[in-house]
Amino acid sequence: MYILEMFCWAGKFHSEVDGTDAEVSADDLYMERRLWERSSTAPADEGSVFNLNERYIDLQGAWQEDKRGLITFIFLGLMYVWQCLIMLDMVLPGILGLFNGINPFGRPVVASEYFFYPLFGIIWLTVNALFFKYCWRWLRLEVFVQRRLVVRFNRITRQVHINRPNYAGGLVTFPWDAVLPEISGSKPGSGAGDGALLLGWPSHRTGAGFDDICMIGGSLDDRGSAEALWEYIRRYMEEGPDEVPEPKHLRALFPWPWDSVRSTLSFLLPSWRNGDKGLVLTGALLLSPLLILHCICHWLSLLLCWPTYWPRIIRRAGLPGEPVPKLTTADDYSPEIAVKLRASTVKVVGEESSQTPPDERQGMGESRS
Repeated sequence: MYILEMFCWAGKFHSEVDGTDAEVSADDLYMERRLWERSSTAPADEGSVFNLNERYIDLQGAWQEDKRGLITFIFLGLMYVWQCLIMLDMVLPGILGLFNGINPFGRPVVASEYFFYPLFGIIWLTVNALFFKYCWRWLRLEVFVQRRLVVRFNRITRQVHINRPNYAGGLVTFPWDAVLPEISGSKPGSGAGDGALLLGWPSHRTGAGFDDICMIGGSLDDRGSAEALWEYIRRYMEEGPDEVPEPKHLRALFPWPWDSVRSTLSFLLPSWRNGDKGLVLTGALLLSPLLILHCICHWLSLLLCWPTYWPRIIRRAGLPGEPVPKLTTADDYSPEIAVKLRASTVKVVGEESSQTPPDERQGMGESRS
């Protein structure tokens, strides 16, 4: 589900910030520098990697991906009732009966049925039109949209590409050196399942004319997992792929059924790791009908989507002789949208002081080729 991404994008057009200045404290600058230093935390991919090679690493960028399935269940249920039961059992037989003179019950068509059967057909068409007109944006949160939300970190071009649906801003490209990480969650080792790694690109650092954020890795175990994932990304980009361990397993871009099973049961993992195995097994047994239904709908939602597509210039970025992709700016959108994007941007007091001095990042990685 891409509901967070949709709301973040829509919020840029209804923001009341409108150029509000924000103070940058010395503590903020210290935290930024500390996050860019090599951490003692062991880097870990946290099961978020789709692909890794010498040029780039692809990671999961959808925070709620494991929660998808509910909209698919509602959609398929409504389609079954409205298309199969009503259209096939009532509307279509009634319309055909008007032509052959025999109603669906095997009796001759009476005068009133020449009025009601077409009326049923008009109502059916009207409800379908209203449903798709007002519910289409919600359906596309997990069906009839790209299958995965992927974030590509290209260490050769030192760029980050975020591949979102068009209703959430579409494909954007930002400089790696402008990223600001935000790590949250319970204390390391708690396994509470509330860890989160959020990467932000403020306009005053990118020059894009608008701010952007992206959640990486979905819901993580705790703050320690989020720190380990950030350290994995940072070392890969700053020090090279040889400085990070090979992923324990790569996430599949193809919708295999067992991936839906894993996603459905993911909310039970924190309790399982904390030793509440008996409680987890009992809960899973009691909720097994709902878990099976969620698993099936999760899988169907993936089947009703198409693979994530990267343009050729991004696929080949970093290869010898290939051009470097253009960074995204507000001007890449329509003039009306560009004005709203700029109006929602938070202005920072003392922009020069908020930039991390270049010499502080020297030595963090020799392999920037």
